[in-house]
Amino acid sequence: MNLDFSKLNILVIGDIMLDKYFFGKVKRISPEAPVPVVNVTKQFSTLGGASNVANNIVSLGANVCLCGLVGKDLHADELLEITKSKGIETELISTSSPTITKSRIIGEKQQIVRLDFEEKLSISEEEELIFIEKLKERISKSDIIIISDYAKGLITESLCSKIIEYSNSINKKVVIDPKGKDWNKYKGSWIITPNVKELSDICDQEIDNEDSIISEAAIETINKYNLTQLLVTRSEKGMSLFNSKESTHIPTHSEEVFDVSGAGDTVVATLSLATALGIDTKEAIHLANIASGLVIKKMGTATISIQELNANLK
Repeated sequence: MNLDFSKLNILVIGDIMLDKYFFGKVKRISPEAPVPVVNVTKQFSTLGGASNVANNIVSLGANVCLCGLVGKDLHADELLEITKSKGIETELISTSSPTITKSRIIGEKQQIVRLDFEEKLSISEEEELIFIEKLKERISKSDIIIISDYAKGLITESLCSKIIEYSNSINKKVVIDPKGKDWNKYKGSWIITPNVKELSDICDQEIDNEDSIISEAAIETINKYNLTQLLVTRSEKGMSLFNSKESTHIPTHSEEVFDVSGAGDTVVATLSLATALGIDTKEAIHLANIASGLVIKKMGTATISIQELNANLK
């Protein structure tokens, strides 16, 4: 198999973030407080949240449009500069809230602290109506729709249900990367892709990452919310697919787990692309699992290329 996603158009709607990394050396403790002093030697910025899903899609060779909210600030300018350089199309609303930004300070390969710049985002009823009309035009031109919900305020029940309803009316599949304890807004979507923590949140109890326990929680969730199917991403244990008839457990392809941050975004991107290409769900998940196994060997919010994926299929 030699995958080619170059003719696909994917729509990503969700909470847009900027991830900043500061790397340095730690040689002393501050005289001002008992904290390490990091002498910064390298720094870079990359796309996070829903932006990272879009980044994964474009890295795999497809066309993508990213839709969401940003602030009127320097972080928004930086984020837009990155999306433009990567060829990611955008449909954005500017708000008075800051662009969601997460800055990680890393000394000697260990994260020391993370600084979050964010406020709970919101859009008015009028802004939502304008936004949904723009989204409808984008949805009609897309092969598949991804809703990347990080519970930052954009993906309300009203907006989410309208996106799913319109997408279904023109036979477009909606993939949900969920967050929070209310999944009523996701009803009617094609697939929902929680990780173990997100499954625990919706079940309102801590779920151990074991096949039988995951299966019980997933089936209970499918029945409660009348879902079509559920894909649980399980870090070093791979992933599990559930519907009302069967369950399938797929072990990870990675022998080494370096950093799982952003791996769920890689899964969502690869699954969506493979599905849009016409590949059946189980095979699409198998491909997403391979992609995830590659990305967790990398540091930080990383992506993989279509060349890397194809090389590992062989």
